Amino acid sequence: MNVLIIEDEESAFENLKRILLEIDPTIQIISWLQSVEQSIHWFKTNDSPDLIFLDIQLSDDVSFKIFETVEVTSPIVFTTAFDEYAIKAFELNSIDYILKPISRNSIEKSITKYKSSINRLPKSYNSFIQDLKSVSINPSYKERFLVNKADELLIVSTANISYFFKDSETYIVLKNGDRYAVKFTLDELIHVLDPAQFYRINRQLIVSIDAISKISLWFKGKLKLRLIPEFDKPVFVSREGATKFKAWMDK
Repeated sequence: MNVLIIEDEESAFENLKRILLEIDPTIQIISWLQSVEQSIHWFKTNDSPDLIFLDIQLSDDVSFKIFETVEVTSPIVFTTAFDEYAIKAFELNSIDYILKPISRNSIEKSITKYKSSINRLPKSYNSFIQDLKSVSINPSYKERFLVNKADELLIVSTANISYFFKDSETYIVLKNGDRYAVKFTLDELIHVLDPAQFYRINRQLIVSIDAISKISLWFKGKLKLRLIPEFDKPVFVSREGATKFKAWMDK
């Protein structure tokens, strides 16, 4: 089975790849794509794979934009953290979906469904895409967090959060400098936060655009950020991540 993975987050791609090869070592991961633009070019220049795992929110746009330019005839398993209306459309059109974070059990079910329905798959997904566009596909992003403060529970609005960081636990830091532990990983958070407001700049930090007070050009193509409130350590965006970060800031 030749499998194409379209996913903009490296950790999610590596997790999916690992699970697929554990389930079936004969699976061939023929390519890893991270953006709409890259995917369109790939489909124009390559044969269709047997199966596609497709994230909905890619680095440059929602993945539905791919289908506006190229026709995709391969069966698709969508990976998503989005609302129930889009999920209902997947069910009605016999297209599988996986809610993030991805688990081995969910992948096994998708592979089983693919193998059992391979002879009944439609020739084209154009009608599916039109149905999907006719329902609400605007994601519902997390608006608040419930956190512990001594013997109290506090409701923290996402609008008041400057950034999230990973230490021994995951913490949120508010605009006033208060910080609280939350029971989420950064991988989980990046899929439930509004991507127009929050960006994962490295393995340790997800920042709000409102928290960035200064961006400095640094050595070897890196960027140095000043956050409000200030982070405990110097904050850098790698040379490899600088282009995507600047594109996000410039939207």
